[in-house]
Amino acid sequence: MQYRSFPRSRSVARRSRRATAPWLRGTNRRAADPDAERVRETERTRLARATDVELCVAARSEAAARRELGGAAQAFLAGRGYQRLGFVRVGDYARERLGISGRALESAAWVAARLDALPRIGTAFDRGEISWAQARTLCGVAPRDEQDGRDEQEWLTRARAWSARELEASAKAARTRSGAPPDPDADDGTIEDEPAVRVRIACPARVRALWRHAAELASRVAGQCLVPWRAAEIIAAEASSGRPPDASFGDRALLAALRLARRQHRIDGVATGPIAAISNTPAGPSGAGPGAASSSKESTTTPPVRAAQALCDPFTLDARLVFAMHTIRTAEPRIGRLLRVLVDLKLYRTLGFTKVEDYVRERLGMSARKAWALLKVERTVRRTAAFAGSYEKGLISWTRVLTLLPVLCRENEGAWLTRASMVTAQRLAEEVDWTLERCDVLGAHVPLDPPPLDADLPSPAALAMADVVARGARSPDPSLQNGAHATYEVRDAEVRFIAPASVVALVRDTMDAFAQPGEPRWTALERMLRHVIAYWTGIGRHRDPIFERDRWYCAVPACSSRRNLHDHHLRFRSRGGGNTRDNRIAICAAHHLHGIHAGWIHAWGTAPKPVYWEMGVRMDRPPLLAFIGDRLWNGDLPESPEVAMGIG
Repeated sequence: MQYRSFPRSRSVARRSRRATAPWLRGTNRRAADPDAERVRETERTRLARATDVELCVAARSEAAARRELGGAAQAFLAGRGYQRLGFVRVGDYARERLGISGRALESAAWVAARLDALPRIGTAFDRGEISWAQARTLCGVAPRDEQDGRDEQEWLTRARAWSARELEASAKAARTRSGAPPDPDADDGTIEDEPAVRVRIACPARVRALWRHAAELASRVAGQCLVPWRAAEIIAAEASSGRPPDASFGDRALLAALRLARRQHRIDGVATGPIAAISNTPAGPSGAGPGAASSSKESTTTPPVRAAQALCDPFTLDARLVFAMHTIRTAEPRIGRLLRVLVDLKLYRTLGFTKVEDYVRERLGMSARKAWALLKVERTVRRTAAFAGSYEKGLISWTRVLTLLPVLCRENEGAWLTRASMVTAQRLAEEVDWTLERCDVLGAHVPLDPPPLDADLPSPAALAMADVVARGARSPDPSLQNGAHATYEVRDAEVRFIAPASVVALVRDTMDAFAQPGEPRWTALERMLRHVIAYWTGIGRHRDPIFERDRWYCAVPACSSRRNLHDHHLRFRSRGGGNTRDNRIAICAAHHLHGIHAGWIHAWGTAPKPVYWEMGVRMDRPPLLAFIGDRLWNGDLPESPEVAMGIG
């Protein structure tokens, strides 16, 4: 009998080698030197345990500082202390003074308030028996009634016995039964109760520059600074009105709506399994997430406490918040450095975890998204010595670190660090976006150095489009006329964002309407963007030129408002000010009425430059912040004309 041999695949050969007995493989190090392997395993276990201990200590100190941050934020937000300091929005204050988002500050305040109302859970957290993630989960489902300690103790017992994943599943089931809204900050892979979808479109760099310019125009249309996926939604909605008449539209959006309906039906159904069976036990009235912070405060804060909160000094609370954030900023680099060792050497497997996400959730009480962000920052900042030193000492906020990552290199780290310490966080983000857009338009050879200080930042993509139109070209880009040329064009950039499934379906439907057979996908995106930009820039100008000159922004430093703008006179007309353009500036209604006319903000100078600002004005002490335009100023500003004449 003849046997026919078949060539084995690589996977089969690999499994065969693994199945071979160790004594038959001469290169096996374990069999060659078992003592050395035993020593190596012992050292690895010792390193893993030491790293785990240091990580837990750093995470615990960061969580304790976060509770202190929330405790100070309770009174600060209840009394709207940020308005007394010259800010009209929580997000603007948190970004500029603390380096975090306003949502994170409100979330910390909500958790601290709930921990104060739940003494057993709060004590367990202070003793280190439960992590920040577990405490946050319990705050959303534990009973609001302080007298009902049985249900609170029951949830605390579950937190001590169960893993974080099981506790979250039980809490989610309890919130679903009670009809409470989900936790908006939960890292569950959804955005606004829809599955989060990552979009990545490879394209030439100039198309990415058009995308940045279109997103900026979308923010102007919406009257506020938009996150990328909201800007994409507005761009797609505007482009859908100008699609070709013979193009089909709506197929993807309809299928996405049907999938979302089926998903919601499954969520609303009865849960099965051991977690659902345990969670069906009565647990008292469950609480809502941070989205219902106002109702939680009303039910847990008595009138005397609210009166005491109203009497708190905003400047003192601001100092407490800044100190707590400095503690967090010094703990985060340490966590990132240790996490890098843990991930690079895969020590989490030695500790009994199969994935990094499971380790950081169970041992550190941290979300996987935050852990990967810390790892990304850690690996990036180590490329430059000066930036790594500033990050390690907590001298630069988390917001500014993430802003500078795309443009940072060894050649320009000093210039960008100096710029980050001189301007507001909002101005720094605008300069970074302008630098990246300029690099996309002019080419990768352009250095990523910061623009001149206090310089105007016109859109490079808009200037390039205007130059093409001025030269009388038939089409904004030759690739749109020659499909073969577009096919072989280098795609050296990406347009990427994360959006809800319905928004992604809308964007893809709109791109399908602008697509042509046989052309790359990015050409449809370019047609869509050029249509939207041409329509928005072709709208008639406002009758007041001040708004266009100030780029439809509130001119108050660190203010992100782009709506309800007022034409403010720097020197009041009642005090002799004229109606010339150099005496007028665009300011949002909130800053105009509750900041300048309330006496908490002083502004004088010559518009548009230089304009001097004092925010958080006090009678007996210097103001909290002083600016020249968007530039921070630590010295004394020139006296205003009113003060010089004794009428200020």
